[in-house]
Amino acid sequence: MEEKNLFALLDKKQAFVLGVVGSFLVLCTIGFFILLGIMLSGGVKSGTDTSLSFKAPKVFSQCLDGGEMASKVSADEQLGASLGVQGTPATFVNGYLIGGALPYEAVKLVVDATLAGKDPNNEPGWNKDNYGTLEKVNMPELPDAVWLGNKDAKVTVVEFSDFECPYCNRFAPTIDQIVKEYSSKIRFTYRNFPLTSIHPSAQKAAEAFECAKAQDKGFEMYTKLFALSASKTMSVDNFKKAAAELKLK
Repeated sequence: MEEKNLFALLDKKQAFVLGVVGSFLVLCTIGFFILLGIMLSGGVKSGTDTSLSFKAPKVFSQCLDGGEMASKVSADEQLGASLGVQGTPATFVNGYLIGGALPYEAVKLVVDATLAGKDPNNEPGWNKDNYGTLEKVNMPELPDAVWLGNKDAKVTVVEFSDFECPYCNRFAPTIDQIVKEYSSKIRFTYRNFPLTSIHPSAQKAAEAFECAKAQDKGFEMYTKLFALSASKTMSVDNFKKAAAELKLK
């Protein structure tokens, strides 16, 4: 006589239910062994915990975590306020204050005029209706400044900015282009003016710049910080990761 298996003794409904239960038990068993393997290998590594994927530079981290550069950032803010800075970016070309993220052509006109010893307000290409009148201030000496371009140039460009400010981020390529085109004729430096009331990461980004500057990598960090700002990934962990990539101590 033919021997019948278990499924042959069940009706269709009972066989279906038994099959589902069996499949569920198999999946549970597989899941258990997968979870066990993960736990034995040290658990799941969070994608936001960047400390697990790189070694933070010790000196830079101590500088940033300890707030060692907070006073320098504050001094920049006070200087900017004394010169009339109210928002960012605020860029001084030989004392002429360019407020906001003006287009390259406008900034170039101001630079060309100052190189020629002229008042840019009187240049025919300066659009006062759109850009207003350029106020001129006496820029004090900046003994701790790090310069891009010709450090002995007669035209000085000083930008007060905020790494988290979207307008500053938009303006950064304009400054890069100006520095590149006029590298032998101007000198450029960056000063901190974080708008902390609306940009929560701006203060620590400014301190990160100063901590890197103390290791002669200020402008390398400047580039990294604006890149983080553009990708909306600003955080203390990512500032430390950028420092590691720059091989800071």
